[in-house]
Amino acid sequence: MSRILSGTRYLVVLPVVGLAIAASVFFIFGGIGLIRLFIELSIIAIGNIARTTTEVDRGLVIFEVVEFVHLFLVGTVLYITAIGLYQLFVHEIKFPNWLKIDSTEELETNLIGVTVVVLAVNFMGAVFVGGKEDLLEFGVGIALPIAALGVFLGLQA
Repeated sequence: MSRILSGTRYLVVLPVVGLAIAASVFFIFGGIGLIRLFIELSIIAIGNIARTTTEVDRGLVIFEVVEFVHLFLVGTVLYITAIGLYQLFVHEIKFPNWLKIDSTEELETNLIGVTVVVLAVNFMGAVFVGGKEDLLEFGVGIALPIAALGVFLGLQA
C-alpha cells in the first residue's frame, strides 16, 4: 500500500507540466506584445521626426507596459507554483535559495508575495490610465486582499 501511495506523488507532474506550459504562454505572448509595442512606438517616433504622425498618449503607453508586466508576473506565479509542486512532491531541483521550496508554507509565502505585486500592478495600471471613476473603491478592493494576505502571513510567523 505504501508503494502505491508513494507512486501517486508522480501525478503532480500533470499539473506541473500544465502550469509550465501556461507560464510559457504568458511569457511568450507578453514578450511578443512588448516587442510589438516597442516597434509601434519606434515607428511613431520616426514619424514624429518627419512630422507625419501625432503625439502619443504617454499615460496609455505606460498602461500598456504595465499590462505586459502584469502578464509576466502572472506567468511568474504559474512558474513558481510549477517549480514548487515539483520540488515538494517529485524531486529537488538546483535553484537559487530564494526559489528553493521545502514546504507548502514556503510555496504559499512565495505565491502571496507575487500575488500582492500583481494586485499592486493592477491598481497602478488603473491609476495611470485614469479611466476609472470609482478609483477609491477599486483601490480599497485591492487593498483589502493585500491586507488580509499580510495578516495571514503575520499570523503564520
